[in-house]
Amino acid sequence: MIIEIDADGGFGGIAAAALHKRIDVDAQTEPMRQKLNDAFGTRELQRLSTRDCGDCADRLTYRITLSFEGRRSRSFTLREDQIPPEMLDLIDRM
Repeated sequence: MIIEIDADGGFGGIAAAALHKRIDVDAQTEPMRQKLNDAFGTRELQRLSTRDCGDCADRLTYRITLSFEGRRSRSFTLREDQIPPEMLDLIDRM
């Protein structure tokens, strides 16, 4: 699985907040692969996308795309407040 994350927005849409990350989950060590699969699984992303984000003004918006070999990719759009701190830490480490 390939995970691609694009983020933008934030206070006044500051360009410095824009990011693009791409990671091949299969190429990671087993502990990291497990963390990524748990955090970025389709069901987990679907669950997070339905969470209320309260006041989402001036928050980053993340577009997370999962690509699977031989299958159609899936994309999810999440606001910063919908993403748990552990997942944000993983994104920083990618």
